[in-house]
Amino acid sequence: MDSTRKRKSPIAKNLMKNSIAGMFSAIEIHNKPSIEYRYEMVVLLLLNSWELLLKAYLYKYHKSVKLFHKDGTTKQFENCLNIVHQKLGKDFAPEQENLNVLYEYRNQVAHFYIEELDPIMFALISKSIIFYSKFLKEHFKFDISSQSNLILLPIGFKRPMSPIDYISNTSANSKASSEIKEFLHNIISATKRLDDENIDETIFIDFRMNLTNVNRITNADLIAGIDNTKQNKLVFTTKKEVIVSRKKEETQGTFLYEELQEGIFDEINNIVNANRLLAKDNSQFMLGDKIYYRIYSERQHVNYNIETFELLAKTAMLDIYAPFLYWITKLPAKNFVDLLLQTYEYGKIPKIHNVVKIVHLIGPKAVQIFTKLLDEKFKHEVQKPDFVYTFGSMIKSKQSEPILKCLKATQNQILFGQLSYDACLKDNKLSKNTLSVECLNFFNNKSKQKSVLMNLDYLSYGSLLVNNEKIIEELETRFS
Repeated sequence: MDSTRKRKSPIAKNLMKNSIAGMFSAIEIHNKPSIEYRYEMVVLLLLNSWELLLKAYLYKYHKSVKLFHKDGTTKQFENCLNIVHQKLGKDFAPEQENLNVLYEYRNQVAHFYIEELDPIMFALISKSIIFYSKFLKEHFKFDISSQSNLILLPIGFKRPMSPIDYISNTSANSKASSEIKEFLHNIISATKRLDDENIDETIFIDFRMNLTNVNRITNADLIAGIDNTKQNKLVFTTKKEVIVSRKKEETQGTFLYEELQEGIFDEINNIVNANRLLAKDNSQFMLGDKIYYRIYSERQHVNYNIETFELLAKTAMLDIYAPFLYWITKLPAKNFVDLLLQTYEYGKIPKIHNVVKIVHLIGPKAVQIFTKLLDEKFKHEVQKPDFVYTFGSMIKSKQSEPILKCLKATQNQILFGQLSYDACLKDNKLSKNTLSVECLNFFNNKSKQKSVLMNLDYLSYGSLLVNNEKIIEELETRFS
């Protein structure tokens, strides 16, 4: 038996790690106010995070509670929440009430998203995160605040509204929907239940804004505050001396480092699932281009599902003009050709150019089929669309490398920065990693080079289309 084999991490620890990663995802999305359906996604991720943490708690402290069913599924969120409340009693009551209200919001989201609930949702979510941090510290001896750099100063164009003021004003507003009023009534009821038990802890945070006169800072103050003549020293204080050396026998002590983002890839599927919740079906991507790029940056971790992959590919090809080849190259040939023809029929510039590129990658037989389609479609038009001439110029191109041919590039040409097309062609892992990084940069407003991202997509996955026999066979069947 191989003694070097790694021992599997304890289930409770893995649940906790994935929970923390999910909470960081929720906070990250919350702190991007321009994202569509922000609070809907945040609540979904936050509740999933709590569910994992509650299961970690039950698995660690109450082994008699069976989390796993025979069919491989686990206990539902509400079930876990009620059991933890039974085990912890009155001390956990505020957390339970807070999470029940958020769970109601999640289940009724279709009635809420068209109305302004931001003030109360901010207050509920903020308090839930405080509860989460406290629960994590008390039961897992883990201080999440020491593991992140989430030190934020909110900046915006509107003054914040107190949730208490919001509830008071909205409850009295005759124009508020019955669903909104019922939701606010449930918040008040939860508060009364806690008060009846003599519990002072609230289920949401409240805040007030006031103006304070602060002395005007001057450049002299800055110069006085920054003294470069003194060198700051970084000091480690340990109970045991730590010796760092290249020679193992000379070392002493241990440095530990744990990457909390390991579990975040599981959480990207919750963002995908959030779309199902908002769209009511899987026929439309509701979350906008920023979230799409976030998903594509972690595309390899999205659970494979033909319907989901087809929706994501269709969104990128027809709606937002974004990288898509990872999804479409994993679809059956029939679905692939369906999307290709939809883009050909309904796609506008620049989206239609993807059809031109893909057809040339598939090879001569595909080019022959689409040449006939184009000739028939535009035979009576004197001035044909630009993409028709682009299609023709690729046929005449002397470039032998298919991907460079469809991108109208040369090997030594620079894609961006110091990265060349040739380097990407020679190192597929480099192109894929760069694509992921740049998609994440786009999500974080650090990149707006859509054309670069599209080219990286072809450099990463274009080879999967070159002379693809299954796609050629499907095209020949359609147009024989």
